[in-house]
Amino acid sequence: MIRLATMLFLCLALASPALAATKIGGATSIEKDVRGDTGAGAQKLGVGDAVYADEVLTTAAASRGKFVFDDRTDLQMAPSSRVKLDSFVYSGNKGVVFDAAKGAFRFVSAPAGHKDYNVRTPTATIGVRGTGFAVRVIGGRTDALLYSGVIEVCSRATGQCRTLDAACTFVTVSRSGVTQPKGVGKNDWTFDSTCRVPGRRGDNSPPAGAPPMGPGGPSGDEPPAPPSFGFGGPSFGFTVGSAIGDGEFADPVPMNGAGFLGGLRLGYDFQPTPDILVGFETDAQYRSDLGGGSNGHGTISGVRGGYLGTFRGRLGYVFERWLVYGTGGLAYGHILAPRSFSGAGVINSFPTYGTSQSHEFVPGWTIGGGVQFALAPGLSLRAEYLYIRLQHTNPTYMTTASPIPAEVCTKTAMHGLRVGVDFGFSALDLLTRPAH
Repeated sequence: MIRLATMLFLCLALASPALAATKIGGATSIEKDVRGDTGAGAQKLGVGDAVYADEVLTTAAASRGKFVFDDRTDLQMAPSSRVKLDSFVYSGNKGVVFDAAKGAFRFVSAPAGHKDYNVRTPTATIGVRGTGFAVRVIGGRTDALLYSGVIEVCSRATGQCRTLDAACTFVTVSRSGVTQPKGVGKNDWTFDSTCRVPGRRGDNSPPAGAPPMGPGGPSGDEPPAPPSFGFGGPSFGFTVGSAIGDGEFADPVPMNGAGFLGGLRLGYDFQPTPDILVGFETDAQYRSDLGGGSNGHGTISGVRGGYLGTFRGRLGYVFERWLVYGTGGLAYGHILAPRSFSGAGVINSFPTYGTSQSHEFVPGWTIGGGVQFALAPGLSLRAEYLYIRLQHTNPTYMTTASPIPAEVCTKTAMHGLRVGVDFGFSALDLLTRPAH
């Protein structure tokens, strides 16, 4: 019997990871779609459901949640927010950590018997003891707003810290440090209407000091959480622009005409830190005919169109909605070769006319850079320059000088100038997307 009881206990523990987790609080108010993930997949939460140490809480668009923890700390989450209940150790008055990944939050400590705790964001660490404050995580910055008590806000990048000890003051933390504290103005963000300023939207909400969410549910006065403009994750897009020749044909006659360049791209990017991006992307482009050229010895017609592709890595720096990056890698495509040529001295010393017989598809390399701007989460514009150099080759031409095709030396290089639109989504959002 003892052996059977032991086996049943082990089966139950393996079947439900939440049973083995440490309960640290519960949901007291839920609006629409709020989810918790203890490691076994995101589950929809309701009022009265327990939350556990190391659980990840997420709110969908137009959804809100309120949670009260065993130390009586109160957490309110605005729409499109995500926080991990990390390192909950109540003994010794330390060790409680909220990892706020994105969105907007309000924290209220217990009026008595409280514990110290920290709120961490990608750019800031906020030390808290017995206070009420709000946090917003957007792109590469953190806004921290004090309602009561004292908090210390520090930059994770520079170590610079500021203390907020006056109600309705705030600081912003970016990669360059922490701003000086200042009072909330009517154009500044707040989680709710507690710090009311004449002319602020929502000024007809409850009086100053009134909680934004009661036990029965949210008041609806808090504005939606700001969007997150991260560039990480998979993406696809379209590009259009111009290819400008930088090649040489035979004598050499310059191949420097311009033509259309456009197509599709796919990529995947990582942000190991809020301001650093690494990734890779591939594209397939159509290149139209390029204009002809001439020198003192001959003339070429338009350079034949074809296809061009690249497979590149990229490394960039992110600030606010902007990404500046360098890129380089492999290229492949059709060589630059004119449809026809004519003139004395192009391939020999007397007047000769020739027409193209071959149009090779060869490998090469590319290097360049660009800038990208996030219009909205998952939507950005880019402008990019690439220098492309393809393998040296000798296409064949039928000429008036010989009854058999003749090989003609060419150099294939070009400049690519492109603009495009990218559509992307966060891998984190994909993993935590609510099921329907």
